Amino acid sequence: MGIERFPAAKKDLNKAIKHKDRGFAVRLTPNGSTRHVKVANLDTDCLAASIPGSTQAFILVEREHLEERIQTSDNESSITISEEAAIRAIEMIDTEISGNKRLISRWRKKLSTGIGAFKHSLRRIARNPPKSNEVKKLEREVSRLQDQINKESGTIIEMQIAGLIPMNGKVPFPLENIHQMHYGCDWLSMVWRGGKLHLFWIESNLTRTDRTPSFTANEGGLRNVIREGGIVNHHCHHWVDKDGKMHWDRIRG
Repeated sequence: MGIERFPAAKKDLNKAIKHKDRGFAVRLTPNGSTRHVKVANLDTDCLAASIPGSTQAFILVEREHLEERIQTSDNESSITISEEAAIRAIEMIDTEISGNKRLISRWRKKLSTGIGAFKHSLRRIARNPPKSNEVKKLEREVSRLQDQINKESGTIIEMQIAGLIPMNGKVPFPLENIHQMHYGCDWLSMVWRGGKLHLFWIESNLTRTDRTPSFTANEGGLRNVIREGGIVNHHCHHWVDKDGKMHWDRIRG
């Protein structure tokens, strides 16, 4: 909960909390008085405190954001706050003034109009400038490449753990699409190059000698038909229509 923001009072607050989803009442105690007067309501995450009977609120602000404030006029500065805190404050104020037409009208009248609203929009755009389609396209491409790098890195780790490649070795086949096989070989790597689909059939073995490991009949047979160009590719499209009838569309390469 938000009491983490009050390290000195955290222990006592933990003991006093009865309802973790009801927030807190903020009370002021004038010096020399024993009376505690409620002045605000604080949300459960302690991001914002709304003041009953007003359109004002206290919002959590970080020290570094105060230091980096931007002066917008002789008497005003713009301070960075979290979007979550801003939304929370709005929600709490709206709850406080719900049904109070006078207070609702008051804050709406204070909104900037004309050139003031235009300047506000410019400041907002300056903080969060719109991205061009080209920038968005580049960002998507960077994201795609990053995903590909992450995928290949994960594949390398998996194959290193499986003993297929050494911990510091490079492999003679692409790592974009690696599939573990249970017949003929151990792995299959697939990649498009020049409009053609290349298949890399990978057999992984361990030997206790300096000699090349031998193949089983199945493994050796796959190697031989690849050497002799004896592989025939088939594509089977299996689908069921609206009447439940099964179809098989088959193409032989």
